[in-house]
Amino acid sequence: MKFFNKLGIVGRASILLAVFQLLSRLVGLLRDRVLASHFGASDILDVYYTAFNIPDFVFNLLVVGAVSSAFIPVFIENRHKDEAGAWKMAANFFNVLFVSVMVTVVLLFFFVPSLVDLIAPGFSGPKKDLAILFTRVMLLSPLIFSVSVVFGSILQSFNRFLAYAFAPIAYNLGIIFGVLVLEPKFGPLGLAEGVVLGAFLHLAVQVPAAWRAGFKWQAIFDFGSEGMRKIFRLMMPRTIGLAAAQINTIVLYALATLMPVGAVAIYSFANNLQFVPIALVGISIATASFPTLSRKALLEDKREFVGQLKQDLKKTFFLVVPFSVLVFLFRNEIVRLVLQVGQFSAVDTLQTARVAGFFMIGVWAQSIVPILSRAFYALQDTKTPVAISIVSVALNILLAFYFVRFGSWGVEGLALAFSLAGILNALLLLVFLKRKIVRYPMG
Repeated sequence: MKFFNKLGIVGRASILLAVFQLLSRLVGLLRDRVLASHFGASDILDVYYTAFNIPDFVFNLLVVGAVSSAFIPVFIENRHKDEAGAWKMAANFFNVLFVSVMVTVVLLFFFVPSLVDLIAPGFSGPKKDLAILFTRVMLLSPLIFSVSVVFGSILQSFNRFLAYAFAPIAYNLGIIFGVLVLEPKFGPLGLAEGVVLGAFLHLAVQVPAAWRAGFKWQAIFDFGSEGMRKIFRLMMPRTIGLAAAQINTIVLYALATLMPVGAVAIYSFANNLQFVPIALVGISIATASFPTLSRKALLEDKREFVGQLKQDLKKTFFLVVPFSVLVFLFRNEIVRLVLQVGQFSAVDTLQTARVAGFFMIGVWAQSIVPILSRAFYALQDTKTPVAISIVSVALNILLAFYFVRFGSWGVEGLALAFSLAGILNALLLLVFLKRKIVRYPMG
């Protein structure tokens, strides 16, 4: 107990988040194993993973940009001044965000066929028709997540991470239920229905905790309020950066759809494996540290701010680098253990392992990017990380085209391009953050 007390709020929260991230990643690996065993690297999984692109674009464009970079610092700042006013601002933000996402989802529903032509140029016939159907069903998920993420951000601002940390596990369990129960009953559409069910479970586990924290729905809808204006001002650069990142993902998946059957699925499986250390360490530490960094920036305590940031980066390097090296060395065995079952063949395993190996090159960089970005957000600077992100995205797309179209690298080329662009992103963030801290008016 004394040991945990010495860790402080960020340390204890990081451990809690890391434990639940580990559980979430294990459930995520189970999800991938279930998908691989039932369908292998097949047309249906190519469609399934491609169908995430449009809902994810809506989610990242309208929700993540506002919440991750703007809502938490503004909510914390308002609570320091006026508790009741902060809750009104939160309710207003909740209502504006939900209505904005709902209108966007309804409009996009009618344009899905044309959008599928753009994001999956290699799909045709029944495969394209299934991608349209999957996408339309899965468009419900960003609407549900818009509510869930607001509740999760409120919990983060109070350093209450339990329900927030369990939500991704519930999401993956919903997807697994879709594979095992809904797909046998309703056919392939059950996979998309499982995604929507997972989003609903993600929301359901956070509602009681957010209510206990103090959130109460209020009939407020004011685009022009002071709090909303500040959130819009802070979120716009971040939203542009997320849009660029999502376009990057769409381009990579579009290139994969032009490859042989199963390329999209193999890229997705390898990317999910890469995300284990990123989520387990980098995102856990970044999420736990963000409210504390925001408070230290608000109090203009440069020494404490820099000390917290250095500690976060050291912990991330210490944990991620050995992990990524081990995964790289034993990638064949790991992929065989996790995925090679049922319809997932030995050939699929070898190709997935090769792609995962290229992803591991840049895992250390991808793990510190969330921490460095949130340091900028805590300083209420969302423009610099966005500009850097756009540069790295441009490099990623150029390298992907070069490796795939001219170097004949196939799916491996997509992973290598992603890793090299991620390393550039991390290095530029480090350089510009150092300059930012030197100039920032903190004591």
